[in-house]
Amino acid sequence: MQQQSRFLDRTTAPHIVSLVAVAGLSALTMNIFLPALPAMALDLRVDYDRVQVLVSGYIAMTALVQLVIGPLSDRYGRRPVMIGALLILIVSSLVCLIASSIEVLTFARMIQTAVVAGLVLSRAIIRDMVPMDEAASMIGYVTMGMTLIPMIGPTLGGVLSDNFGWRSNFAAILIAALAVLLLVYRDLGETNRQKSGSFSEQFRAWPRLLASPRFWGYTMAGTFTSGAFFAFLGGAPFVGGTLMGLTPSMLGLQFMFIAAGY
Repeated sequence: MQQQSRFLDRTTAPHIVSLVAVAGLSALTMNIFLPALPAMALDLRVDYDRVQVLVSGYIAMTALVQLVIGPLSDRYGRRPVMIGALLILIVSSLVCLIASSIEVLTFARMIQTAVVAGLVLSRAIIRDMVPMDEAASMIGYVTMGMTLIPMIGPTLGGVLSDNFGWRSNFAAILIAALAVLLLVYRDLGETNRQKSGSFSEQFRAWPRLLASPRFWGYTMAGTFTSGAFFAFLGGAPFVGGTLMGLTPSMLGLQFMFIAAGY
């Protein structure tokens, strides 16, 4: 049954604007600071491979966190999990902003992966709100946000880094997270009307999922596409910034082309 939505009314299902915002914030958190990686390594006096973990480690943690976010929202609801994830993002972004060592920065960066709730739950909420045959168009809007932000984020991050230093990227994430939290608090009503009984009940459904050829077809298509994109994200700052001497602003512009293809 379709759930009604009224903007900024948390007693109803969320507006599509809120879903695009949380998905876009997830993408922004992942890649806004990429052009600043060489500057971060220089400022923190570490080798480049130490700061590169902020990308590769983040992606690995994102994969793990997604396995938890879904079951948590099925058990406790979409709204509390989304708000909790945004609060975690705010605190961890603040720690990233003031971190004075690569160890603290890396730890806080891994905690930032809680924001993947925006990617996972935006789609789950749509499935809660509308029948399956109507969900595709709404998911298309969310995907649009996920596509545009990887094009804009590094460009913005490069400009910020050139003018205000690499820490300004985490300040931007912090401000964006606060704004999205306010939007979610005001607009995101609970859409999960049939909460699951236990985590074990959910995990017992995994063997059937893993035995589905359709699941593996979509999974492998997404894996190879995303894998190529993320490999570029990890290596481009070193090649462009360290080997080719590009400024963060110029390097950020280059990300627009690969993101457009992705």
